[in-house]
Amino acid sequence: MRGAVRANVSLAPLLHLRVGGPAQWLVEPYGEEDAALAVRVCRDNDVPLHVLGGGSNVLIADSGVRGAVLQLGNLNRMVRDGTRITAGAGVTLASLLRGTKELGLAGLEVLTGIPAQVGGAVAMNAGTREGETFDTLVALAVVGDDGTIQQLSREQCRPVYRDGGLDAAIVLSATWQLRPDDPKAIFERFAAAMKRRNATQPVAQRSVGCVFRNPPGDAAGRLIEAAGCKTLRKGGIEVSGLHANYFVNSGTGTTADFLALMAEVEQRVQSEFGVHLEPEVKLWGL
Repeated sequence: MRGAVRANVSLAPLLHLRVGGPAQWLVEPYGEEDAALAVRVCRDNDVPLHVLGGGSNVLIADSGVRGAVLQLGNLNRMVRDGTRITAGAGVTLASLLRGTKELGLAGLEVLTGIPAQVGGAVAMNAGTREGETFDTLVALAVVGDDGTIQQLSREQCRPVYRDGGLDAAIVLSATWQLRPDDPKAIFERFAAAMKRRNATQPVAQRSVGCVFRNPPGDAAGRLIEAAGCKTLRKGGIEVSGLHANYFVNSGTGTTADFLALMAEVEQRVQSEFGVHLEPEVKLWGL
């Protein structure tokens, strides 16, 4: 396999929250075929496999995670074909949005401000109030759980709220059908979206984004705030005073602190409103 395989690598520096222990193995394949080979090797040797994207929606045990963590940052090419853009799993959404704006291609502005890579955004159907990753997506390349590379059309996918419906498949690249527009108009929509996001979310602080899924017909942040949990703190982790569904790390937090805060918030919302909050953040080694 082309790429790098390293043992006992600290994952905290790769995560937005900056907490969590090491990976038993960190695997950084060079290309798509190398990623597929890594999947086959893990499958054939019964090695647990996790895929790490931008590290913005993951909580890892303080003791670390057993097995291999696949990091696809080397899959970072973007290719234009008319009004379609294909981006590798390791491309950040910020880079993708800058690139499409400069090309005068509109349609991805709904993803403004999401701190993710393409692979993770597709896997979890990341989105905002304005729209989701799958809204204009037309095709995917993935590695199936058998280690083979497959091409999927949009019709073969089953995305739902915050879940791309890909099961165990690992995203290698994604293609979107966009529309021509004036780059200046696209930039103005980007700027307006970022202004709204900065005003309502603690984007400059260390977090995992939204901690809990929105329950049907309601918002987790509203419930958490109404239950009196804003600025509630466990160790170095605190419920944001700006958006109650964000937990932020003061710099001294641990995964144990985060889990304790999650449990307290869940209990208060359950007691106050009879609503069980389900995690949106992915939990590894826990």
